[in-house]
Amino acid sequence: MNQAMKERFLISPFLVFFLINSTQVGIGMLSFQRLVMKEAGHDAWIAVILTGIIAHLLIWIMYQLFAHSPDAEDIVSIHQRYFGKWIGFVFNFALLVYFSLLAFTVLQTYIEIIKIWMFPLMGAWQFSLIFLALAYYTVLGGFRVVTGVCFWGVVIPLLTIFPMLFFPLEYAHYRNLLPVFDHSIGEIFAGAKAMSLQYLGMEMLMVYYPFIQQPEKSHKWAQWGSAFTTLIYLSIMLVSILFYNEEQIQHITWPTLTLAKIPAVPFIERMEYIIISIYVLVVFPIICIAVWSASRVAKKLFSIKQRRFVPVILLFLFIGTLWFEEKEQIERLNKWTSTIGLYFVIFYIPALYIYVKAANKIKKIMQSKS
Repeated sequence: MNQAMKERFLISPFLVFFLINSTQVGIGMLSFQRLVMKEAGHDAWIAVILTGIIAHLLIWIMYQLFAHSPDAEDIVSIHQRYFGKWIGFVFNFALLVYFSLLAFTVLQTYIEIIKIWMFPLMGAWQFSLIFLALAYYTVLGGFRVVTGVCFWGVVIPLLTIFPMLFFPLEYAHYRNLLPVFDHSIGEIFAGAKAMSLQYLGMEMLMVYYPFIQQPEKSHKWAQWGSAFTTLIYLSIMLVSILFYNEEQIQHITWPTLTLAKIPAVPFIERMEYIIISIYVLVVFPIICIAVWSASRVAKKLFSIKQRRFVPVILLFLFIGTLWFEEKEQIERLNKWTSTIGLYFVIFYIPALYIYVKAANKIKKIMQSKS
């Protein structure tokens, strides 16, 4: 492929801002306050800031991985180069499963919200079929199309849903923030752990890295995207602390959705219907980029065209919809995905960076001796 043809498939570095933000802000934004406040109470906003700092460090580690592996295109190439053919295959296959699981979890959780709030009598498979058909059309359009979906998935909800979340400040109790630092370091770190689950998805950067023009220049945009994510979560957390008390929020499944219902519009009786409908623009980009990442890994693993593996992944997601319909099952699915993702992002990526750096240093020592 010549350079001109290759440029057609690449995106500008600044678009990484939208890719990072759209994968970090997902379905968890509707309920994260309850989990974090359960651990850190009214100091949960501190846990949000701490998690944001950790996310910045992890993004830096991802870029350092590629800086220390200049010959590797993506994480698939890094696994094959530093772990060999067979062990690398196992790690990459685990990535394929993880990205598919991430897409499935987001899909099922959003469908559950639609069923509970809007269409309780419809089956999950009907919604799944519609979403997956749209995802098939989008992913086959290529990575640039997926990036475009992520762009609008950031801009439109930001202009429509986000402003609604500040209307509850009319009923705010500012004393809810006091006393500051009332919880122990252990409780704040426990809240940060619960909060870190909301940042899952940014690790897909290591798959689409070769599709960025001059990818090293995209580092600052990735960091800005993550900083904007932290700002969004911090704003919502502060509004929630000011509006709810610690006991009350534990009995509300989706606090963010409840906050957005407060604005009263004379000609709209059920504001939550509008919000849930617009929120599809937040959820759909995550599904698309996760399916794209999984199919990209499959292409590198099995040496087949990416477009041929996309329907295979979507078929498995659809079949899974038939088995996970109960609320308890979906909660269990979220717990599995969160645990796997947490270990992958927090522990595996830094460990891989240390391993790659050590392997390169040992290789240089061996070459100097020879």
